[in-house]
Formats: sequence, C-alpha cells, structure tokens
Amino acid sequence: MKLKHLLLLALPLGIAAGFFFARNVPRLAQQPAAPAAEHASEAVAVAPSSPAEKPHSATPAPTLPRPVANLLAQIERLATLLAGGPDDAALAELKRALLAAEPGQSIRAILQFLGSGADAATGQEFTVGEGGVLNGAPMLRVFLLDLLGQLSRTARGDSAATFSRALLETKTTADEWALALRNVAWHEPAAKPYLAGKMREMFAYEPWRAKPSAGLLEAFDVIVFTKDTAFVPDLAEMHRSEQRELQYAAAATLDRMAEQAPLDVMTFLNTHPGTLADSPMLRADYFAKADLSQIAQRGALEIYLGRPDVGAAEKDKVLSALASPATFVSENLLTAAPPPDDGAARQAALATVSSDWLAVNRFPELRVPLERLQHRLGR
Repeated sequence: MKLKHLLLLALPLGIAAGFFFARNVPRLAQQPAAPAAEHASEAVAVAPSSPAEKPHSATPAPTLPRPVANLLAQIERLATLLAGGPDDAALAELKRALLAAEPGQSIRAILQFLGSGADAATGQEFTVGEGGVLNGAPMLRVFLLDLLGQLSRTARGDSAATFSRALLETKTTADEWALALRNVAWHEPAAKPYLAGKMREMFAYEPWRAKPSAGLLEAFDVIVFTKDTAFVPDLAEMHRSEQRELQYAAAATLDRMAEQAPLDVMTFLNTHPGTLADSPMLRADYFAKADLSQIAQRGALEIYLGRPDVGAAEKDKVLSALASPATFVSENLLTAAPPPDDGAARQAALATVSSDWLAVNRFPELRVPLERLQHRLGR
C-alpha cells in the first residue's frame, strides 16, 4: 500500500533537456568508479549527497567502464525515443539487453540513469505478473526500478534495497514507491516494521489517496506481507470509501490477510468488536477462513460465534462458508496464494467440531444451521 541511500549518476544534459523530462528526486553524490566495478557482481552503493556538497552541474562526471556506458546510452536513447510515443518493442529490447548483461554492469547503468531524475512515459499500464515482476510499467523509471530489483536478486546484492530506501525518503510517485517497497522486502524480508511505516505514509499522503494509481493499489500487498493487523481499521475505513478502487483493494487485502494469518485477524476482530460492525457479512468472510483442525483458531471462532453483538444472519453465513471459503486469486508484488490442498483435513475437522457443538448444545441458537452444515458434510 522510500529509498534512504540514493546513488548519484550523471546524464548528458542535452538529452535530458531536449527529449525527456527530469523530476525533483534525490540525487546521489558522484564518485569515480573503482576499476574493478566493471566485472563486479554488484554496484557499489553511494551515500546521498548532502546540502553542503557542490551542485550537480559543478560535479565532474564519472568515467564509466565501456560496457556500463553502452548500457546507459541504450537507456538514454530509449528515453529519447519514448518522447515521440510508446514503443513496446524498444522497451522489450532494452529489457533483454539489461538482463543479458553482467548484473553489476546493468545495475550501475540503471542507477546512473535513475540518479539523474530523468523519466519518460511508456504508454503501458502498471501490471503485476508472476512472482511480483511487472508485465507493464507506465513510466521508464518504474520499468527500471522493476529491473533493478530483479538484477539485485540475481546478483544477491543490496543495490536495489539501498536505492529504494533512499527513494522512499521523497514523495516521487506512488508507482515508484510500490516498486521500492517490493525491492526492500525482497532483500530485507525482516524489515516489516519499516515497510509498514512506509505504507502508512502512502495512506496519509492525500494527493496519492485522492487519485489512487494502479501502483498504490498493488502496494496494498505489502500489508499482507507484513501481516500487520494494525492496518485492519484503516482497511475497514477504506472499504467505506466512495472510491471503488479503494473499496475493492481494502476488501481484497483484508480477505488475503485473513487467509494468510487467520488467527491474527480473528483475534483482532474479536478484541475490537466495533471494527467492521457496519459490514457484518464482510466480517463473516474473514472468520470463515478458520481452520478448525488448529485449536487456537477453533477457540477464536467459538468466541466469535458466542458474541452477543454478532447477529444470527452473520453467524449463519460463517457456518455456510466454512465448508468452502472463498479466496482472491491474483498476481501480487510480494505474496503468493497459500499452497493448494485437498481440504480433507479441514473438512474432517469441521465435521467433528460442528458435531461436538451439536452434541453439547454449545450454540443453541445455531442448531439449525449447524445441522444443515452436518448434512452438507455428509454426516
């Protein structure tokens, strides 16, 4: 739903001024390249420039190894070409070149371009494919941030995470932030508090929230990745929004959180009874994720079914949905759907537990829906 250490990289000023535009993004201090960098598997991270340093125009351009300079020139030529309109074939050609080159060289060329702040529209939509890799990027910078993350993973280095943390210190665009968050999570999966904090910044930034981009909506998967139930009230509030995109993204995120961390979500909703009280049937869907073969999850569901503030219709829906809970199927920036199973153990546990509830008359007001559930399960 921001990059702390950016690298500085120079771009020929004539191209930047004449053919594609530069935005106010953090720039990194330029440093001469180490001779070994040409063959290194990862680019060396460069600390962000400080206000006391000389302006970018007064800083001598670094001498780039020829392979890096050639890749940078390809990126710059594409930026110039895109100024005349979309060109998917040229984008695909650049992608092949960057992925085929030695990763450290491609990373350095990408960082050089990104550090300039230059950009160009691609005419594509922000589209997530398998494994969180983009199938479409609306801007050249987003396209390159996606490749930067992939290349850093291949090289097992931290360039993408370092640059992304630096980027996340400035409100560039929501699409860029989505990729930056993914890049940090890929390299630092334990950095969940940091990622959650940046998601809250995204939610609080009114220009992005007022007109949510596809990248902002895809970034909601960061919440699923962190499994941070503190977002549940925010998502519940967004579900009441008049913006249909936010409504859908919030509902899908809550559903996927309940699927990935059912006990955490049920516990939060039981201890915060007012949350989603105005959307009882939606809340029922999240309790229907319970796996009654797990004792703790069974206990959380029993607390819910015994709550006097939960209506009979809502409880009836949960009991009906427990036998075949629905799920959202999608490609996501960070998380994958839980591995499929045949549901045999889940169904057996549901049959046994619901039979136990009937035997001891645990929920007398639910006797009819429980008997209906038993019949559906073949009991």
